Amino acid sequence: MIGPRAFYLAAAAFAAGGAALRLAPVAVPAAPAAPAIATAAPGAREAPAVEPKQFAPIVAMNAFAASRTAPATRWVPEGLRRDTQAVARPARKRAEPVARLFGITRGPGGAVALIDADPSVPGAEVYRVGDEVRGGRITTIGDSTVVLTRPSGPLVLRLPDAGDGR
Repeated sequence: MIGPRAFYLAAAAFAAGGAALRLAPVAVPAAPAAPAIATAAPGAREAPAVEPKQFAPIVAMNAFAASRTAPATRWVPEGLRRDTQAVARPARKRAEPVARLFGITRGPGGAVALIDADPSVPGAEVYRVGDEVRGGRITTIGDSTVVLTRPSGPLVLRLPDAGDGR
């Protein structure tokens, strides 16, 4: 039978070993040599010097802001350009979303939907069957969908999945 003294000795030995590993210098392996960078062809112009401060507005802006607009011309990396003489096409303007469904609830007065559809009103508003939303009329409010009937055809608004993180 092992006595308590043996456990104390084992604990002391593990503590001493841990301290030795903690204080021992670590040998860091040398990084592999970087491959040689190909130089420009003879007669090619060198790239102009770039000032880091010229990129400050890009770094400071919010790339996900709702007020952000697409650039007038798309930037294409040098190696992916098809025709260097071609004029860049203007970016297509995105179609504004018709409406966004945030929630649905049912009560004694019937089903209501929380929809963000009016850009002049901040946030979402409550709508019922028969209400007009962005040129369409709500015909059905289901468990997770709202159907808008429009002249161009029906539009189904869906609740986002809970796993979307929205």
